[in-house]
Amino acid sequence: MKIRQKITLWIAGTAFAAAVGFSGYVFHELLEEPYKIIDRELENMSQTLLAQLASGHNSTPTSFLENTLPYPPDQFWIVVTDELGMILYQSELTRFFDIPRREDVTTYNIERIVPRDQVRLGQDAEDEVLLRVRISHSTLKGKKVTVTVAKPIEELEEEVEELVWRIIIGLIVCTLFIAIASSYLAGRILRPIVGISGLVRKISESSLDQRIPLGKNNDELRELAVSLNRMFDRLQFSFNRQKEFVGNAAHELKSPITLMMLALEELSQSPHIDEAARNDLIHQMDILRRMKRLVKNLLDLSRLEQQENISSQRVDLTELVASVLAEYEAVIHGGSIRVDNRLKGDLLLEGDREKLQRLFINLFDNAWRYNLQADGRIRITGSKKEGWIELEISNTGPGIPRGELCRVFDQFYRVEKSRSLSSGGSGLGLTIARKIVDLHGGHIDILSEPDGWTQVRVTLPAKI
Repeated sequence: MKIRQKITLWIAGTAFAAAVGFSGYVFHELLEEPYKIIDRELENMSQTLLAQLASGHNSTPTSFLENTLPYPPDQFWIVVTDELGMILYQSELTRFFDIPRREDVTTYNIERIVPRDQVRLGQDAEDEVLLRVRISHSTLKGKKVTVTVAKPIEELEEEVEELVWRIIIGLIVCTLFIAIASSYLAGRILRPIVGISGLVRKISESSLDQRIPLGKNNDELRELAVSLNRMFDRLQFSFNRQKEFVGNAAHELKSPITLMMLALEELSQSPHIDEAARNDLIHQMDILRRMKRLVKNLLDLSRLEQQENISSQRVDLTELVASVLAEYEAVIHGGSIRVDNRLKGDLLLEGDREKLQRLFINLFDNAWRYNLQADGRIRITGSKKEGWIELEISNTGPGIPRGELCRVFDQFYRVEKSRSLSSGGSGLGLTIARKIVDLHGGHIDILSEPDGWTQVRVTLPAKI
């Protein structure tokens, strides 16, 4: 999960939790207030009723209560009983349903089913009505009495349900808004880091001189940019020293090796040495030739690593491959490996002809060296697809183990047996080939099957 998504989730989650907590508190307070008012109404009703009953009027209870009670008694369920359970007074609603008495609490809610064709109390679709019940104990003319008063509050329940849904919808809308806003804010916060990350990706071994621009604010991002720039300074210094050492060492070795080869060649032609010594000199000359080739490859690789741009000209890969094969014509006709060049048509691109020629020479040399000794084959194909040119060089041979494919482009790396020193390779051919491809903005891949075909695919941009 990306940091932006984490920040969005953290902010949205925190805001949602705070909104739920605040909404729950407000909802609780809003819900408590109506119940307090209803409880005071029920208490007032109970006290007034007891006061009127204690006054001992002989008038009809219904007409008497209608004139003296603070609220219409037909909207209340009222029962007054003495300590023996005798009913001293009951309202009209007691005829339609009963309310069980609870001794553990004084106020509570209860739902009862009351058919609306008998009496209308705001029932819901299932004829259920919610009632708020209050039980109080007092004395009436020296006797203990219990007053149970209940009031239908179905409308309040519906309003509460509506309020709950409004709060839920509000929380959802608020959460979505916070998520969008936090995602935008996270993007704004991380924008400098994204810029730094993009610059770091662009900085490679050929562009270590680039640095991350420092922001105006003296914050953590500025400290990060300063630290990265210092790291790039150290990397550039070390990398330059390494390249200079490799180039200087290879250059210094070039002349002594050449002088030694000339001396050995002259000595091997002397008539004063025997045949065994001459053969030994020829073997030493072969070793020096491999050393010379290694030094040349080191110099070429050092120059390529120090090069950021290439000279660009129009190059026809079909003609370039044909010219290289023409140089190898004597070797091809004298060997047992058959070369099948299937390149046809113009494969034009903008690039450095000399380096592209070196690229194909290295790939062809590998395909030739590590092929079957008898009835070997090399196949060269190419095509142009959507602005890219694909050049593929395939050869038969023992193949490369799958676990070694990712390392064949490393410097001085040779696969066991097939990439031995006896083949004369330096272990730098594919490294140089990849560097040339990188300078041209392309990519190179290698596929291999055991005792089958090994395919090297080069993809270059066709910029014409």
